[in-house]
Amino acid sequence: MERIQVTDKKRLQQLRFTGVTEERLQYVYEYRNILLTLVDSIVNELYEEIWGIDSLREFIQRHSTLEKLKTTQKRYLQQCLEATIDDHYIQTRYHIGRAHSEIGLDLAWYLATYTKYIDIIYKHISQVLPEQATHILLVIQAIFSFDMQLTLEAYKAAEIEKAAHPLRHELDKLRQVNGFTNQDLKNLDQFSGYISFRIDSIMEHFHHSLFRRLKEESHYSFLQKEKYLAYVRNFLLQFFQEKIYDDLEAYFLIIRDWSRLIIEQRFHENFFHIAAESLCEALKQVFLTKEYVHNPRIVQYIHSFERFSKFTLAMMNEIIRPYLFLRDFDFLDIYAYEISTIDFGRITWIDDKMKRLLKTLGINKEHPVGRRCYELLHNRTVPCPECPVLKHKSEAMLTTLGNEKGLNYYKIRLLPQTKIFELSRALLVIQDVTKESKVMFDMLERLLQLAEYRDDDTKNHVHRIGKLSGMLARLAGCDEQFVSHIEIAAKFHDIGKVGIPDYILNKPGKLTKEEWESMKTHVLIGHQILANLDLPVIQMAANIARTHHEWWDGGGYPNGLKGEEIPLEGRIVAIVDVFDALLSKRVYKDAFPPEKVKEILLDGRGKQFDPKLIDLFLAMWDDFLAARESFQ
Repeated sequence: MERIQVTDKKRLQQLRFTGVTEERLQYVYEYRNILLTLVDSIVNELYEEIWGIDSLREFIQRHSTLEKLKTTQKRYLQQCLEATIDDHYIQTRYHIGRAHSEIGLDLAWYLATYTKYIDIIYKHISQVLPEQATHILLVIQAIFSFDMQLTLEAYKAAEIEKAAHPLRHELDKLRQVNGFTNQDLKNLDQFSGYISFRIDSIMEHFHHSLFRRLKEESHYSFLQKEKYLAYVRNFLLQFFQEKIYDDLEAYFLIIRDWSRLIIEQRFHENFFHIAAESLCEALKQVFLTKEYVHNPRIVQYIHSFERFSKFTLAMMNEIIRPYLFLRDFDFLDIYAYEISTIDFGRITWIDDKMKRLLKTLGINKEHPVGRRCYELLHNRTVPCPECPVLKHKSEAMLTTLGNEKGLNYYKIRLLPQTKIFELSRALLVIQDVTKESKVMFDMLERLLQLAEYRDDDTKNHVHRIGKLSGMLARLAGCDEQFVSHIEIAAKFHDIGKVGIPDYILNKPGKLTKEEWESMKTHVLIGHQILANLDLPVIQMAANIARTHHEWWDGGGYPNGLKGEEIPLEGRIVAIVDVFDALLSKRVYKDAFPPEKVKEILLDGRGKQFDPKLIDLFLAMWDDFLAARESFQ
């Protein structure tokens, strides 16, 4: 009997490439009776190892049971030791790879399991077949290599499917978590005609059940009973007659609209739970009767409908959870708004606190919903470049919003949502950090004043560096937010000099080697002062403090960074710092004439300085000279 029974030429090539041959499989097959006795002990030891890893143990507990996985794994190892590979074997391994991908098992862990498997198998085989162990292991390793190729294909296909249909992928995951299966969908399909046929009886029982439960609730006195019941009746008929449950993406749109009613506080979330319970109760009252007792599948249909209801409520909960958090923690000093990610930036919802904030800022738009967030809040015509939604980041974006009373500082951050809803929506919160920001800036300004007081050369230099850095950033094509940040951040480039002794800082002559090493530490001191302050503009200042003495060719300090390893803000300040310093009188030198400074900067092109930035700077040389004079 042939051990390889595969019809696909591509798969035959893969088998040959991984070293799976008829002769090798036949060799293992001859020892199969001995090898099969080892299966239980091998698999038990493998899962002892797996169970000892916290993340894998949690994953197993979330998706299956240890005993079930052991049973499946024993069946797989038996197949390997039977040493026959056919089309069914390949199809099964591929589907298992897809299943693991879809439930979210990390590919690296999945492949690492094979390596651990090999070690355990060799240990057990060598105890009973010491002379044949190596040869047998090579065959099993070849089979595993082939299986890993199938697994990689399965994971890749799953990723492509996820990218092409992200909503379907997320909904399928939620279905699995809530135990709503493909068999349940088939059951609903068979139940649909029954529901349409008995719709009047169902609605009668639903009516009594729902309003009996709602009597205890004060939220729904406004509910128009007849209108609502007509809506539910039409929904059930259309939903089951047109089999909307088969098209989860279409059903998601319905659930999204229901969720809006909760988000906009037109309904309390428990209303939908009550409605679902009432509908399930109505179905039981209609169908669990003598009239249907002859049909044993009716109970299965009703259980499938109950799981479908649970899945529906779970989907709604995934959508509304962050909004409920905002409602329940209303005492927090945050303001919330929602934007469309499909029609990017269009405001689709704002909370009451955000409405009040807009009025405080003097933004008196009668209908803010429907406007673009960047137009309404930031007076921009295009999206903000640091927008957390565009950047897909959890870090806050610092912005300044002002009125006649002056500027206020705000952090805008993306609030985590379910992946289902964030495919079309993003929920952002604004936090007023004016007080803490002003405290930070006040503290840094005082440090800067201290540095200026100790070093006369610093006084006007730092303010010129801020303005000149903003000019070069704009010339380099940076956005206005970057420009405004670097104008502030660049001023703090030498703030670390507060940690350098006076005798070194103001020494008129050349520094000794030891003194120079001490002077170089000002970049690290400056970075340490700034790095832990949680404002984006100060984080930029920390980067500048640390990197403005790095050289394009890697010859600078403190870390020998080179090229674009040096952040853009550091490369910009490196140029304007040298430009201004050479044109200034210092205790250890006279001011250089402009043409000499231009020559020195050009000589540093591609060595000390970013060549593109230097070219831009020198192309506008007269403008920078004139600007420097105006900033004196």
